[in-house]
Amino acid sequence: MGAHVKLLATMIFGLGMASATSSVSASQLTYVPTNPTFGGNPLNGSFLLSQAQAQGLGVKSGQNSPDLSGLDSALSGLGSSINTGTPVVVVNPVPANP
Repeated sequence: MGAHVKLLATMIFGLGMASATSSVSASQLTYVPTNPTFGGNPLNGSFLLSQAQAQGLGVKSGQNSPDLSGLDSALSGLGSSINTGTPVVVVNPVPANP
C-alpha cells in the first residue's frame, strides 16, 4: 500500500504543478513616462525638481567642467565670407507642392 500512496502523491504533485504553470500568462508592457514634460503625471514634477536640485550641477561643477577656452576663436571665422567678413546665410527653399 505504500507504493500506491507514493504514486498518488506524485500524481497529485504533478497535477498541481501543471495547473500552477498553465495559469500564468504574460501581458504586453506599456511605457508610462515619469517626467510631466513628456506626458507623465503632473504630480511628479515637484519630486523630480527636488531630486535634480539635490544632485547639484554634477559633472559641470568645480574642476570637472570642460575647457571651452578655445571655442570662441574656433567659431569666429565660421559662416563668414572671405572678402567681406560678413556672415553668409544659406537658405534651402522648400517647394510648396513636392
